[in-house]
Order: sequence, then structure tokens, then C-alpha cells
Amino acid sequence: MKLFRDADHLGEARTSTARTARSRRTRAALVAAVRDELRSTGAFTAETVADRADCSPATFYGHFATKDDALTAAFEFVLIEMFEMLRDTITEDRIDAGDLDATVRDFVERQADIFRTESLVFRTALSRLPAHKALRHLYREAERVSLEHLAFVLGDKALAERVLVVSQGLNNPRALRTDAQHVRNEFARSLTDMIHRGLST
Repeated sequence: MKLFRDADHLGEARTSTARTARSRRTRAALVAAVRDELRSTGAFTAETVADRADCSPATFYGHFATKDDALTAAFEFVLIEMFEMLRDTITEDRIDAGDLDATVRDFVERQADIFRTESLVFRTALSRLPAHKALRHLYREAERVSLEHLAFVLGDKALAERVLVVSQGLNNPRALRTDAQHVRNEFARSLTDMIHRGLST
């Protein structure tokens, strides 16, 4: 399911070829291979991705006009995963139930897990944002839907923006280490205090 507006073409080569079921499976395998290569090494080539996906470099370029298009497609899956986590963790029901502390702790730990697992995917994608329009568009769309959800749940757009910006700061190696639970606990307390103050005004 696409969560991002006008995202059907993101990361794809601009071709007129209709997507058959086989073509969709091949593309999905290539995207998964890009993500796996990035997770492993922080880089990829058409050759290494094609080898991992059990196809040829020509097939790679049949689906993606450039490596940045392939990167965009892989990053889209990560951003969708992150949005779904946000949507499922910070909910009206949990906020209304007065469960703010536990909600924020859960959110911080789950977001840290994604940042930890996908750290090299994020690093590679963010480094390419200035150079690739579709990647910038995808990132803005991810921020848009996240802000819309937070603003709806929290009832305050300015508070939603602050929460989003602060939560992005969790993507720091010092906070993601397995022995840095105390850092994440402090981060969660600060975020909880920010939300509590915002909801009280």
C-alpha cells in the first residue's frame, strides 16, 4: 500500500513497459537486494545488486534508470516502515488513556531499532538528497504524512513539528548502541515532557 502521495513512480525507471507480475517480482527482488547491500556495506553497484537478486545488470537498468532511482525505491520501504511504526505507536487511544510515558518509551525504542537496522541505508540516502529530486520528494512526503498523523493525534501542528524534529535526533550512533539504554531513557523523558507541556497549553 502506498502511503505517500504520487509515489507510484518513485525510484522507477521512466519506461513505458507495463509491469507484469514477473516484472513486479523482479523489481521487488532488486529493491530488497539494494537494501541488503546497503545494510551490509553502505554502498551498492548494479552488479552486486543483480548478483544478489539472481539477475543481470541489464535487468537492473531495465527497472531503474540510475542508481539513485534504485536507492529511492529501497529508501521508500524504510520510510514506509518508519511511518507505520509511528502510526501504530503514537495513537489517540494511547494518548487519551493517559499512557503518554509508556507510549513515548515504546516509540523511542522502536524508532531506535529501525535507525539501528537501517543506519547505512539512511546515511546513504540522506547524503544523496541534495542531488536527487525524486529522493527529496520522497523524504518530504514521509515528513508530510508523519506530521499529519502527529498533528491529528496531538491536536497541535506546532507541537507535531517539534516532536518530529526532536525524534529525528535519535538517529545518532551514541544513542543507538545497545549499551546506551540510559541515553534513550533520558531522550524519552525529554520527549514526554515536551509533549506533556504542549498538550497542557
